Amino acid sequence: MAITRLPEEQQIRELFDQGEKEKGKKLLVQLIESMARQQKFTEAEDLRKWLIEVDSMALTDIIKVAEIIEDEKAAAIDKEYLDTWSGLSEILEPDDFATLYHILEHKSFAKGEIIAHQGSRQSALYFINSGRVELFYKEKEQEVLIKTLGPGDILGVATFFEVSVWTLSARSLGAELSLLRVEKLQDLKEDHPALESSLNDFCLKFRIPFAALKKLGRDRRSLERKRIQGRTAMSLLDKEGKNTGIGAKGELFDISVGGLAFFLRISQKKNARLLFGRKVRMALPLSEDRTFNITGSILAVRSQPVVGNEYSIHIRFDRELKPSELLELLKAGKKSEES
Repeated sequence: MAITRLPEEQQIRELFDQGEKEKGKKLLVQLIESMARQQKFTEAEDLRKWLIEVDSMALTDIIKVAEIIEDEKAAAIDKEYLDTWSGLSEILEPDDFATLYHILEHKSFAKGEIIAHQGSRQSALYFINSGRVELFYKEKEQEVLIKTLGPGDILGVATFFEVSVWTLSARSLGAELSLLRVEKLQDLKEDHPALESSLNDFCLKFRIPFAALKKLGRDRRSLERKRIQGRTAMSLLDKEGKNTGIGAKGELFDISVGGLAFFLRISQKKNARLLFGRKVRMALPLSEDRTFNITGSILAVRSQPVVGNEYSIHIRFDRELKPSELLELLKAGKKSEES
């Protein structure tokens, strides 16, 4: 499959087909250098992989082009960006930092423009390069300002690493942001295995706005949640609301008239992401021979640091429970706890 669709690449392929391996490798190295100097780094990396496939023992050429690509990536980084994100550059390997920069999307947001709405499902990290951004939520139709962020701050950490909807809204006061799509980061796992973990560690400090919310003595959840014990069964539904035959069982830990949350063991993080946004039917025990069923949507899938491979799954019901239904479920949960 063609990588660049350039005449030079076609010439190289013809040389390899004719058995002119050394001539082909020489031209391939030149083409890789050309792509790197034009800042076409995806093509340069793909051509380098092709070079390895052609001759994995050509270490001198392989190392040479890798260094050229790395140097060109570093040289192409905007100086202001480098100054703003010097802290990030200190914890990432130079090649990881340069690679991260070149997969970002750079966007301008006008004053008053909403970057992300509370309750939305967009999954991206937003690096604030310049300007300011307000974080707020709505309480009884009134906006509650949580914090104003500026250059060097990051938005969207929870939705990006934990897989959930936005619990706050973000509004630009005039800002330049760089976006990292989760799909872009996942594409780098093979060549940059430590990047996601290091980036996650760096982003931990940007969870501060949620701590600030607690200091205000407010609760963004409009529906009171109650602790509940017991097992629950989840069945995934298709777009038409029909059972797919795929399900799982977990341990309940809280419930409200609007939704519930439970713990579930998931073997791989990518499978956890696949659950996000899915329609489900929940089966909650009322007694040994009675079950309460209700449908809803998965709004968040959050890893639990204490137990490996365990996640909390957060469901919003399609309808609110009646007070009598909630009371009956809580009584059943209490019996389960006592037994």
